[in-house]
Amino acid sequence: MWKWQIGPHAYSLKKYEYESDANKIRYIHEQLTNAGADFMVPIEPYPDAFVIQQPWIESGRKVQFNQLEDRKKSLEVLHKLHATRKQVAWQKSGLFHEIDLNRKWAHRLEKWQQVEPFLIQKLGSSKTQRITKLANDSLAQLKPIKRDNVTLLHGDVVHHNFVRDNKNRMYIIDFDLACIGPAEVELILWAHRVLPHFDYDLHALIEEHPSLINVDWNYLLFPNELMREWLYATTLSDQQLLGFLPKLKKFTNHALKRMPQLWEDCSRLT
Repeated sequence: MWKWQIGPHAYSLKKYEYESDANKIRYIHEQLTNAGADFMVPIEPYPDAFVIQQPWIESGRKVQFNQLEDRKKSLEVLHKLHATRKQVAWQKSGLFHEIDLNRKWAHRLEKWQQVEPFLIQKLGSSKTQRITKLANDSLAQLKPIKRDNVTLLHGDVVHHNFVRDNKNRMYIIDFDLACIGPAEVELILWAHRVLPHFDYDLHALIEEHPSLINVDWNYLLFPNELMREWLYATTLSDQQLLGFLPKLKKFTNHALKRMPQLWEDCSRLT
């Protein structure tokens, strides 16, 4: 992606390897625009079919999930996105795969086990085995999510895919990983992102966001964030690990400390 400045105007340019990928992004924006959505950055005409051009959004500050306003607005945007199923037949387009969260996480566990020597060396045998057990135990008790209300899912609800403009309006960007599935799947993935900012207090999360009350909270027991971050660590150089590992180990130790209470809270809610 590039930032392109023309006089006082700035644009983002992103070139895709395949024209079909760029066309998928255009289709999403076209359908959302027709549905009256106001939470995505518009696409502008560009002569290269492989390139997506959009206005560059200047913001006073980055969206952060440790901020109450940012959590509420980002969740509001997701609810609006998911509600477009009432106006757009996303399933009939043939452009999107349907996510299977159980299968996705089973695959993540397989990758985790494949890099076990690295994990034991950097994290330690005891903590590696504990996270592996948490993953296995949580997967064993998960029930398939009902395929009611299948809709478009953004697919990557990390905080930097939400942006603000200088009028404090929030947008969601980068639909590269967009897929279809029950809205609950994306709410679960969003909850995984924000739960550490609640010190893994599930009651506090639900109290702040009552719209999440019907989510299957057993899906929060899978150590998704821990595994994702440690798998990312396997891609770093030794030099990069020097700065990254101390923070990751601190995050890991605290998460593991809070996991028993999270399991207890989930059992009470379900």
